[in-house]
Amino acid sequence: MFQRFERPVRCADGHLFTTIWVPLASLKAVRLGRRRYQRCPVGHHWALVSPLDPAAMTVEEQAAAAAVHDVRVP
Repeated sequence: MFQRFERPVRCADGHLFTTIWVPLASLKAVRLGRRRYQRCPVGHHWALVSPLDPAAMTVEEQAAAAAVHDVRVP
């Protein structure tokens, strides 16, 4: 369902979306260890986001994350 560098993430407010997540690189977010500070396209706010393991997500969570993708270009 998700492409190579596309990862489902959850923001601090619990919103699910998909973002480009390249290890050790970030063009549109501030890296903070395993998390990133970036714009949440669901809640239209800036928040800490954490990557999720698609295998540990329910089908509904995967569909919700796949339905919303943040901007592709910074």
